[in-house]
Amino acid sequence: MDVKSELLDTGRYIVIGLILAIALNFGLGLVLGAEKPVMAVVSSSMEPTFSKGDLVVIKGVEPEDVKVGDIIVYYNPFKHIPVVHRVVAIEEIDGKLYFITKGDNNLTNPYPDQDPRVMLAPPVSEQYLRGKVVFWIPKVGWVKVLFTELAAKYGLVKVMLLVLLLFITFGMVEDYIKERKKSSS
Repeated sequence: MDVKSELLDTGRYIVIGLILAIALNFGLGLVLGAEKPVMAVVSSSMEPTFSKGDLVVIKGVEPEDVKVGDIIVYYNPFKHIPVVHRVVAIEEIDGKLYFITKGDNNLTNPYPDQDPRVMLAPPVSEQYLRGKVVFWIPKVGWVKVLFTELAAKYGLVKVMLLVLLLFITFGMVEDYIKERKKSSS
């Protein structure tokens, strides 16, 4: 049970994991034509279609290929976040398409995002359109959601140190169990 070797092993695993995640995200982005092809759902606004913690896969799309009923991802310049919502109307103004969106959860989203009563976001123009949801995996995004929420509450450095400490602890426990098995046989 050598702490130095556990630190080195943990560092290697983290670096390899980060490289693989970046490569996978970049590769998927190229194939799907989306800058950020994978996203975790971070709220309940799309229930029952998607739940908080679901992972969505996004394909880049031309505005004219978006139809009413499609679930799109757009950048919300009011909140500075990406949003996953359904297109409920399409308006054409001066030859440009604008999408009116709404979350499927009528309790949290009784009105479209662009309704003057709530004005959660401007009409979605081509400039803010990020893509269309083509696939999702339930619950797989919880790791990202939890990490983001903890980082917002406690700070990124503290959360990263906690994750590192957990990796090291699990590695040391694993080594201890292997030693015990080896010495008992």
